[in-house]
Amino acid sequence: MIRVLVPVAVLALSSCSTVKVKTSPDKVTNGALRSTEVLEEVVAAPFDALADFAENTADLLRIAERSQNKGKNAEAAGTFLKVATDAHFRLVSGKTVPGSDEEKALLKLYNSALSGFAARWIEDPRGPGRGASPYTCGDEAFEVRLADDSAFEEAYFDRLIPANGLKKRGIVSKTRDGAGAALVGIREQRPDRIEELQFFSSRGVQVPVTATIDSVYFPTAEGGIKRVTLSLRNPLLEETVALGERSLPLAADFSAALAMVLHGGNEVVSGVHGFFQADDRLAHSGIFLLEPYDPDRIPVLLIHGLFSVPMIWRDIIPEMTCDPEIAKRFQFMLFTYPSSFPVIESAELLRNELAALRETYDPEGRDPLSRDLVVVGHSMGGVLTHTLIAEFGDNLWREYCETPLAELDLAEAKKEKIRKLVYFPPDPGVTRAVYYSTPHRGSVMANKRIARMISRTAKLPANVVQFTTGLIGPPGESIVAVPSETKTKAGGKKKAKVTSVQSLRPGSPVLAAMDRSPYKDGVVYHSIVGDRGRGDTPDSSDGVVAYWSARQEGVASELVVPSAHKSYRHPEGIAELRRILRKHIGSEAMPPPRIASQTR
Repeated sequence: MIRVLVPVAVLALSSCSTVKVKTSPDKVTNGALRSTEVLEEVVAAPFDALADFAENTADLLRIAERSQNKGKNAEAAGTFLKVATDAHFRLVSGKTVPGSDEEKALLKLYNSALSGFAARWIEDPRGPGRGASPYTCGDEAFEVRLADDSAFEEAYFDRLIPANGLKKRGIVSKTRDGAGAALVGIREQRPDRIEELQFFSSRGVQVPVTATIDSVYFPTAEGGIKRVTLSLRNPLLEETVALGERSLPLAADFSAALAMVLHGGNEVVSGVHGFFQADDRLAHSGIFLLEPYDPDRIPVLLIHGLFSVPMIWRDIIPEMTCDPEIAKRFQFMLFTYPSSFPVIESAELLRNELAALRETYDPEGRDPLSRDLVVVGHSMGGVLTHTLIAEFGDNLWREYCETPLAELDLAEAKKEKIRKLVYFPPDPGVTRAVYYSTPHRGSVMANKRIARMISRTAKLPANVVQFTTGLIGPPGESIVAVPSETKTKAGGKKKAKVTSVQSLRPGSPVLAAMDRSPYKDGVVYHSIVGDRGRGDTPDSSDGVVAYWSARQEGVASELVVPSAHKSYRHPEGIAELRRILRKHIGSEAMPPPRIASQTR
């Protein structure tokens, strides 16, 4: 029955949970052409110089389009560069009225033409760091160099994709209007980059980038080469850019890069697969960076829950990074794991991954990664977050066995494995945690028959089944004996599989131990829970987690939002995370949450 229900549920829910991106180069040229039409409409007289400029520019853009369609990328690049430098010259000349329709059209023309050039320049033999052969457009020649203070090194990216040439679906769109070509910078996974990109997805580095023209040197002699200096800027760290005597917002697209990373992924299908095919998902588990590691910014680690995957955060991340205060001070990371793993196994995986990340990027423990980590978890991800900041002592072991571990007749290797699972200190680097709809005391849904059926169907790695099921059985059974036996149809007995479903039952060993364990000193934690809009807290539930289970004593703040279990998607839940992060860095620019059942 369960094998029938799951595919039906997946088909019913998957269509609204897929992220898709389609690259459309024509959108770049068409956007520039529309700008020339606007320029023609705003001219003061039929023979205005701007009218000639608009007409000539439109002709050049059509030439660039034909060149790229024929695969003549160098010719297309030279023509796009000609248009971009001409628009740049008009913008920095000081002759346009700030905020006028003319300036807006020139900016869009400049941005689009520069996008068209950058996409071809980065892959061209004459690209950054690969020589200085000039680009040409008619009888004009251009030599391009990357600025010394560019945010990204020469030849770092393998590709630059114009963000305005992408059609995105399934992800919130967050952009910033301004000057510059909003791009997605891609550094691909390759055999010689395995160590460098070990904490990135199989699609490599994909980050928001903005290209700008910093200066253009015009030769005095006729026929001389124009020298153009470009910058590849990080819009997460830079908010404005100089354009002549003025400072304008730096154009940016905060959603495009993440959309390309997630392209083709389906939240429901991937979440179901991650539960039922845990052995396969384990190979793709770990902590993943969304941008090159920054030793100065505070990491925010996002952890998904049961039947879930990191793409649940696809709206929260752009919502956070489009806020300049947050983008400049925080960097976002994702932890993914087989969600059917017992909680103690997933918690150990999380600790190991954090240790590996710190060993790679912060071996001396001086960065915020080791001293000021913020962890955000949804549902079971919140339970994993809780394990990082609780003082368990021997509470977890005592839930399984009253006999001291040292006195058990077990091989030392098995004792050591048990120690790693049930004896661990809180993470010293975590200073703040945010819980979304977290069942700290379990969910009654985990006791239902359908939950047991789902649990039996999950395919766990053999070593997890044998060890966790064989040694960490239900409370009241000896850790030495084969625990959790159930009768088969033939009347025999078999071991019941222990998965995350059992871990989330009210009164389960890990939750009981966690409920008795105090939080470590100094940590600040917040709770965001849903009540389905019924306003019946403290008797409320989000449909999966009841308020009595989500509530935590000592929280810095608690917010009840009118949502079901996905409180992280509700606007008030998103705004609350923004407020918390701003609070973390001492920013008082945002007011406290409008709806709060408890604030301390």
